[in-house]
Amino acid sequence: MEKFTDIQWEEPHCHLCGETKGYLTILLHGKPLRKGQFDYDVHPVICRCGLVFLSPRWTGETYGKFYEKYYDDLYRLELKPDYGVEGVVKHMAHVWERSKPGLENLDRIQNIIDVGCGSGHGLIYLKEQIPGAIIHGIEASPECCRILENDVGAVLVDSDVDGPWLETYKGKFDFIVMRHVVEHLLSPIETLSRLKTALSPDGHIYIAVPDMIHPRVILRDYENWWEYYFRAVHPYYYCRETLFSTLEAAGLYPQVWGEENEEIWCLAGTQKVERKKHKDLFSEQMAVLKKYLPGPQNA
Repeated sequence: MEKFTDIQWEEPHCHLCGETKGYLTILLHGKPLRKGQFDYDVHPVICRCGLVFLSPRWTGETYGKFYEKYYDDLYRLELKPDYGVEGVVKHMAHVWERSKPGLENLDRIQNIIDVGCGSGHGLIYLKEQIPGAIIHGIEASPECCRILENDVGAVLVDSDVDGPWLETYKGKFDFIVMRHVVEHLLSPIETLSRLKTALSPDGHIYIAVPDMIHPRVILRDYENWWEYYFRAVHPYYYCRETLFSTLEAAGLYPQVWGEENEEIWCLAGTQKVERKKHKDLFSEQMAVLKKYLPGPQNA
């Protein structure tokens, strides 16, 4: 496939502490780590608060073009021969297994939405678990949207989670699924705040992201883990502390959570939960980078 080249860049700020400069560049062999997955340029940095993100990163307009025209061929799991629809369903079964104990009154779940749902085959699985529920999706891929509506029978809410759909769906959803989506968001607090508004009074959001404190360093088909882990479509790299702090800034609180298989996940709701904050996340995150990336890192 022809490489995507219509790229514009922007400089983000740290959404957790508000810092706009002074980030430390993540190094590889003593030089800035620059090449990410599929040979796209990346610029990972770490803020003094411990949040890891890309700076600079692509603009929202650039990401929009990429998701619409290029993302499917590189990333769409349903299209991968060693993964396919069965793999998508397996992942959703895992989401349900984790979420079900924390969901109250399953018979009252009427509306479900999967944000970044692909072609929607995971929604079919959820529909089987709660036959009376209406399934919805948000998805950028035109082909996946066609399958979602015509074959899966789900309601296509929008192609963009930050689009104009919210007014119609305020207080609507009893269960929102965001599996490996939050790390794609450019304005995570604002987007998660919108999704909070879309929750029903007792609704919950399932969220899972790759874990930056426990990065996946042993891979089947990559010699160097960082060439897989750092990618242009992941502007943020969360661990438990930075993810939960981001959620709390949006008025969402993890009710149930876990750290498994290099992934941090939680079932979040609006009921406030007090938690002990991490005292020195920066040092802990730097220790991880020094351990797993060859060469020195800045202290």
